[in-house]
Amino acid sequence: MVSSVEQKTINRDFISSGRLDGMVGSQIENLKLIQLNLKNDSLYQIIDNEFPDLELFNGPASYHRIVPDYGLSQIQEFLSLDYLFIISDNYQPPNDSRLYWTETKQGNNPYGTWTEEDAIEYTCACIEDQANECIKLGYDESWYNPFDYWGDASWAFNPPYYDYIQEIRVTVRGAQCDALPIWSESYMGLKDDNNVWSYDYDLSVDYADNTFIVPFTFNEGVLMPTVGSNDNYVVDFVRFEFFYSCIDVQEVVQISASDETDCSTVEINWDLDSSAAINGIRLYKDQNLIFESNDLNETSFLDYSAEDSIIHEYCVETLNDCSASNWICDFGALSSVPNSTSYVNASDGEELGEVLVDWSSVDNASGYKIYRDGIWLGLVYPHQDLEYLDIYPDSGATYDYCIESYNDCGDSDWVCDLGFSGEYLGDANFDGNIDVLDVVTLVNFILLINSPNEDQSFWLDMNQDSFLNVQDVVMILGIILN
Repeated sequence: MVSSVEQKTINRDFISSGRLDGMVGSQIENLKLIQLNLKNDSLYQIIDNEFPDLELFNGPASYHRIVPDYGLSQIQEFLSLDYLFIISDNYQPPNDSRLYWTETKQGNNPYGTWTEEDAIEYTCACIEDQANECIKLGYDESWYNPFDYWGDASWAFNPPYYDYIQEIRVTVRGAQCDALPIWSESYMGLKDDNNVWSYDYDLSVDYADNTFIVPFTFNEGVLMPTVGSNDNYVVDFVRFEFFYSCIDVQEVVQISASDETDCSTVEINWDLDSSAAINGIRLYKDQNLIFESNDLNETSFLDYSAEDSIIHEYCVETLNDCSASNWICDFGALSSVPNSTSYVNASDGEELGEVLVDWSSVDNASGYKIYRDGIWLGLVYPHQDLEYLDIYPDSGATYDYCIESYNDCGDSDWVCDLGFSGEYLGDANFDGNIDVLDVVTLVNFILLINSPNEDQSFWLDMNQDSFLNVQDVVMILGIILN
């Protein structure tokens, strides 16, 4: 006959749990990590009375304890292997050289849940005076009811990068809210990659911290403790403690910043070691952070904030959850409008019938434009001789010759100089002087004693009438006599 006695819910006060190493004392070697499955009250009382240093404060439940070798021998006299498991026969406690990471998730913030007959409630029930973010798992409506309903919840923890895991501890703080039974009907375990979890640890009925040193069981890279019950178990929170050694983050393989290749941006590129434990990068300009990303496929950045005429230092550091690498740096700069040439020199009569213009080079110029009285004459490129020969100036005229350096970013200011050609008119022998020898030469041409060449025919024709005659002699004599 099924009893109809209703199950009573009681309020539970928090009980501080005992130490995992309460029995160790000063011993640091030959330590054992054991699990005591004290499922019923009689087993619990026997062990608690015989070994008070184990600090079994939470009643019937599973306990993890660190004991010396002699302590294990003593406990084995009272507990069979059905209730005593040796997890490690050479236990090494976490030390100061190991990194430590911890995270706590409230009961009402699970990764996922499973239930039958809606046997899950978001309530703190019997511990509501001490907690306010809980989940209640399982349901048993009477002291004896063959139709208990099961509920379980999982919490996901994503640990930092690690090289070696030394130890993982899970703490479940909660309570069983039914007054009966006095033994646990609530369990904790870790899900594996197949989403399977075994009920490895019995949770205390009392409102207490149930702390276990758990195996390295991951669910697709995530630590996922799961709590299940069919007896109104309230989870206050789940806490992970992760003791590990860290992978030293590797620097970028290389970094390059563009040097005056673009007028508006500096392009920064870097290479990462695909096998390195990296989960982010940061880019700095002149020691100021300008870019960061967790996308390792991003290996370039365009800096639109670079300033003209300034050489910037760009540095990249790589990151993981443990640390940041050393900076790897390179210098980069915008391409800018070229400077003006420092000087321009146009010849002053040194060249007969021509003006020679030369100028100084500019580092960032793609070329040079030559102007005469504002009219563009031609281009000269940096690999050429930096000079221009103007072979068509008017005789006796003075011109303003200007040089403009340019690149893709723009043109410089003009730098100018006045210049004029040397005069050939009247200079029969091209010695730079007009004198009696030129008159004699011209007369010989007129009298057909000698024949002029093409240049002499042109430059002795003083009135440019295409004939050499007495009029040309008179004009030369006028020059000589001023």
